Amino acid sequence: MSLRLLLPLGGSALALLLAATTVSAQDYDSESSPRTTCESHFNKTQQCPFEGRARLARQLSVTRCVEDDNWGQRRGMLWVTDGCRAEFVAEERGRGRWPGRDRDRDRDGERLVCESYENKEKQCRIRVRHDVRLVKQKSVTTCIEDRNWGWDRRGVWVSDGCRAEFRVY
Repeated sequence: MSLRLLLPLGGSALALLLAATTVSAQDYDSESSPRTTCESHFNKTQQCPFEGRARLARQLSVTRCVEDDNWGQRRGMLWVTDGCRAEFVAEERGRGRWPGRDRDRDRDGERLVCESYENKEKQCRIRVRHDVRLVKQKSVTTCIEDRNWGWDRRGVWVSDGCRAEFRVY
């Protein structure tokens, strides 16, 4: 914004604008990692693209943000729910890897068979820490993630005749 545009605002408006600019510059240290803001409004779930392992850097909401309760991460997405609003940063490389990024991770994890019969939805309770992968389809019905199977931190669900073996990480 040019100075000519600011002059008609008057001295007090200019002082406020300069003060706001100074405050925002103090909020974000130039040497810190880039931050991603992800906010749940009206207690609805919000997903935000995010690469790397997320760490909560600054909570913005009155609601306490608790990992695996009202915020978490999966498949390159960060999610928040139930009023959690916060800024997140990616943890430095070497401090811990995001499981699921390693090719040889397939031999780890816990095996789970979850089956939908008579086209009914079935919830299979298991603690999911990071990811779920379909390993072997057992049904004639094609199992398609987010259509007739999916997962959250409480387990795996299947519906519409999807029957499969999963690896839970």
